[in-house]
Amino acid sequence: MKRKGFKGGNKSLLESLNSYCCECFYFFFAIAIIRIAEAIALLITGYQSEILFNCFLGFHTDIAYIGWIVAALYLIYYIIGRISETAANITIKTIFASYLCASFILTGYFATTHIPLDSIITAFSLKEMFVTLNANGWYNIPIIILIFIKSIIYIIIPFSHYKIPRWGKIVFIVLAIGCIFFPGLDKQKFKYDKEYYIVENKVVYLLNSLKSDSSIIQFTDSELHEKSGELASYFPEYEFVDYKYPFLHKDKTPDILSSYLEHSEQKPNIVIIIVEGLGNYISGKNSTIASATPFLDSLAEHALVWDNCLSTSERTFGVLPSILGALPFGEKGFMSYRRDVPNFNTLPTILNGNGYKSTFFYGGWYGFDDMDIFAQNNDMDMYYNNPKFEKVDERNQWGLLDGYLLEHSLDMVNKSNGTPRLDIYLTLSTHDPYVYPNADEYMRRYKSLPQKEIPTTRPEENASFMYADDCLKNFFRKYEQCEQFDRTIFVITGDHKFSTSDKSNIIDNYHVPLIIWSPMLRESHRFTAIVTHRNIAPSILSYLKHSYNVKCPENEAWLNVGLDTCSTFRSNTFSPHYYDNRKLNGLTYGNYFITLEQTYQFDNTGNKLSLKPASENVSSTLPELYQALETYIMNNDALVKKEKE
Repeated sequence: MKRKGFKGGNKSLLESLNSYCCECFYFFFAIAIIRIAEAIALLITGYQSEILFNCFLGFHTDIAYIGWIVAALYLIYYIIGRISETAANITIKTIFASYLCASFILTGYFATTHIPLDSIITAFSLKEMFVTLNANGWYNIPIIILIFIKSIIYIIIPFSHYKIPRWGKIVFIVLAIGCIFFPGLDKQKFKYDKEYYIVENKVVYLLNSLKSDSSIIQFTDSELHEKSGELASYFPEYEFVDYKYPFLHKDKTPDILSSYLEHSEQKPNIVIIIVEGLGNYISGKNSTIASATPFLDSLAEHALVWDNCLSTSERTFGVLPSILGALPFGEKGFMSYRRDVPNFNTLPTILNGNGYKSTFFYGGWYGFDDMDIFAQNNDMDMYYNNPKFEKVDERNQWGLLDGYLLEHSLDMVNKSNGTPRLDIYLTLSTHDPYVYPNADEYMRRYKSLPQKEIPTTRPEENASFMYADDCLKNFFRKYEQCEQFDRTIFVITGDHKFSTSDKSNIIDNYHVPLIIWSPMLRESHRFTAIVTHRNIAPSILSYLKHSYNVKCPENEAWLNVGLDTCSTFRSNTFSPHYYDNRKLNGLTYGNYFITLEQTYQFDNTGNKLSLKPASENVSSTLPELYQALETYIMNNDALVKKEKE
């Protein structure tokens, strides 16, 4: 006797195959719908229509990847179906639905960020994922609509009632088995990264990334001694002090700022403004397209300017640790270690010990990228980390608009009562989806600019920097009224370039402005030498140490010599640079950019920073060595020694 609600499995092999093929055809139809939705979402976000042809290629890639899995699943379907047809259908539908849900979420993430989600998912909290998707949720509307249409079609059209001819079943089996021989995609064969990202199957990309993720590195004492000695051989100018702390050396950073700045009776305020997405691509006299920052450009004419400054990451996660302390990265970024970080020194920790008050001004959710924990570890106040600011109208999906963020911070600055300050600002309004006041007017102004190329796609993206520039102009005007203005030093830079480029110039995504301006400045100067974000803190501390007797540690772990004031083009610094997925791209090492695959040489022909193949052999083992030691340091509290009580 059969159990109620549980249909027995009496179908023959071919009958069973017919039902399975119908389920698979719907599955493939659903995959096609997701690809169509992806194409529409990407078109809305500014992708060129010809590039979207890759979505069609992507559908074929999806089928090739999962075809052999579909073939293997039929065996499971048939075996279960011999016992219960209902159980077999539920099993397959559950597997297919799980894949489609994952594909839907990953496609939504890609439509939002233009980067497929990879092993970085292990560093994200659920709230961070939600904030990222929610901030750009309207891009996913086409995906949601088409998924809804697909579901209606599935309900209305009974696929399982169709009779597939015998030859159709044979073709299905042959094609499914043939997918076993699909070798996968080779990223190097694509001219642009964005083409590869579109074509690649998002679920496969995530799984491959998780599979290849690195593990914790440990060394024996003799291995550590050997590795530390090998690293020291790359930096003969440093006096390393202890092989158990591989980066630790006597700090001999020269004071280059005091010759440009008038001395004040009291310690100066330090204000560091990090503009979201501000790259040389769209700012400065050497910008690639029309500069959207007329105020910053005019300020640069009366400031110290480094035309060739590099950030350390293609996304914001690297900017605070790099600028404030040239800190190591580890496996997922210094901030992702949260409270499980080694003992460290930064601009805030050192200045706080010298009577400064440190504040981090950020208009979004401080928990993003674990910035709140990082601020707490550095004893920085988080001024806008207060529920009352969540009710402010002047905000977009990410948080407070730049105008409000900058202007209202002065409420706290004016209450300092003479206490020297270190203030760090991180803006938001130039972040996708680029929602800011008077957008039409800013777009009109940007399109009317006479010089250089003006892109026709996504004008609100480029014009957002004109809004941010106006906010900075207003901020400086109001800061002039602050009591401590005359003894304040402003450092302005970007965290990374606002959108990724093709692979023809892999350094372009890190090329950002660096401006130091102050009422104390004696003279303006432009420097062509390459510097990075990791040079900023050592130079500021060296200046304060020599000019204001600020007490600094004798030994430090940053592997560079501060900002380079050479007016001719050269590179005399060291810095790691990371992809948006938090994996190492390469190292700036002197005049070279060394990746795991190739060594390049910096070039500045036509005042455009680029890379060319190195003319001589330079060791390519340095990236692997640095990565290994950096990860070891993060996992073994081996950055700097704790001060003796």
